[in-house]
Amino acid sequence: MQQVDLQEDINAVRDCGPIKVWSVVVTILGDLLQDKESWISGPVLDALVRPLGINNQALRVALHRLRRDGWVVTEKRGRMSAHRLSAEGWAATERARPQVYGAKGNAAATVSLLIGEPSLAVAEFEALLPAGAVPLSTRSALVSDLSETPQGCLLSAFAPSDMPEWVTETVAPQVMRAEYDELASVVEKVLAHPVPEDLFDRTSLRLVVLHHWRRLCLRHGAVQDLVLPRDWEGARARQMVLRAFQHLPRPNIDALEQRVPLR
Repeated sequence: MQQVDLQEDINAVRDCGPIKVWSVVVTILGDLLQDKESWISGPVLDALVRPLGINNQALRVALHRLRRDGWVVTEKRGRMSAHRLSAEGWAATERARPQVYGAKGNAAATVSLLIGEPSLAVAEFEALLPAGAVPLSTRSALVSDLSETPQGCLLSAFAPSDMPEWVTETVAPQVMRAEYDELASVVEKVLAHPVPEDLFDRTSLRLVVLHHWRRLCLRHGAVQDLVLPRDWEGARARQMVLRAFQHLPRPNIDALEQRVPLR
C-alpha cells in the first residue's frame, strides 16, 4: 500500500508543472553533491529519476546537453559513468542556495527603485537591469543589491508602507501566485502521509518537491520576498517546502551509492 501511496504523492508533486529532464538533473546534483569534488553514478541517478517518469534514454540526452553546455562533467569508472557539476555549474548552484534553501530567501538583500533618465532608450534601460529586477514602467524598476548606480539613473531606497495594487500585481502576477499556491497545497497533503521507509523512495520524493520549488523561486530574485507581505503565496510555499526538507532529509551520497537498487 505504501508503494502505491508514494507513487501517487510523487505524481501529485510532479504534475505541479513541467518536468525538463536537464533541469531535474541539475536539481539532483546541486542537492546531493555537497562539495565540488563529489560524484554521482549513473545507476543511482537513473534510480532517482525513474519514479518521476524519466526513462534512461531521456536521462542520457539530458546529460549530453548538460555536458555540451558546460554544466556537468562525466567520467567512466569501469563499466559505469559518474557525473558531477563543472566548476561553472557548481558556482551557479552556490549562488542560488540562499534563494532555494534559505528560510527567508536572500534576507540580506535590499530593494531600491531605479529610474532611468527620459532620454534613455527603453532597450538601453532594460540592458542595465540586473537579474531579478522587476520593471514597473519603461524606465523604472525595482532592483535588489545593485552594486552601483548606472550613469544618468536615479537609485533610491524602496520601502513603501502601502503599495498600490498595480505594483503588487506587477511584482507577483496572479499566475505566479497560483503556481506557488498549488505547490504549497500539494506538499502540505504529502506531509500528512507517513515518511517513506526506503532511502531511494524518500530521496525521489524530496527531489521532486525541490525541483518544482527551485523552478519557481529561481524565476525571480529577492524583490518579491522583501516587499510583499509575509503570508504571500511564495512565502507559504517556502514554509511547506522547508518542512518537507525536514521530513525528507538529504541523504549522504555514499549511502545511496551503497544501496542502489537493481533494475
